[in-house]
Amino acid sequence: MRILGIETSTRAASVAVIFDGKILAESLRESPQSFSETLMPQVEEVIKISGAFENLDAVAVSIGPGSFTGLRIGLATAKALAYAWGIKIIGVPTLQAMAYNFPSAKVLPLIDAQKNRAYCQLFENFLPLSKLEVKSTDEAVAELGKLDGEIFLCGDVLHKIKIPLPPNVKLAPPNLKMPRASCVAICAEDLKKFDNVMNLEPLYVRRAEAEELWEKRHNLPSEK
Repeated sequence: MRILGIETSTRAASVAVIFDGKILAESLRESPQSFSETLMPQVEEVIKISGAFENLDAVAVSIGPGSFTGLRIGLATAKALAYAWGIKIIGVPTLQAMAYNFPSAKVLPLIDAQKNRAYCQLFENFLPLSKLEVKSTDEAVAELGKLDGEIFLCGDVLHKIKIPLPPNVKLAPPNLKMPRASCVAICAEDLKKFDNVMNLEPLYVRRAEAEELWEKRHNLPSEK
């Protein structure tokens, strides 16, 4: 399949086109501009480079967890393209897509959940070994020291780790640290399932900080 991948879960937006597991083109951009301004030019760029416009079979989009605003923009863009072009849409969990950078290895992706917390889930050979959780960044890292074997860390909060890394834990190299659209598309190809363009929703895990602040100001009980 020729798949257009879109990844907007962190501060860097990326778009890629793959064909049967081969990356035809990829654009990665960290910009002070809003994704709503930069994402479509990236889509146009990779489609032009790959020459895949009339041959796209599906659009794969990272659905989270991650930046609430980024996920909304990425998913809205993917839905609009899938609907307009009459192609399939595939929602891909962000952390699972990140694990595709580490074949035959254990990896713990960490994505910023604010307030020194991270969305985390342990994978090996692309398969989850734990459930998706929100934990203190240092707590998540410390727990890895109790496990057997070498484990890689990746994600956008590695610079916030304050404790010494356990002996069995290594940081991912810079080129494998962040989620990428090419991994989203390759993961989508392996998932072998399609979603309903009208019903696909982001995987937020927790509510937006704005919602929590509103409840606090109005003395409402907060949901866990």
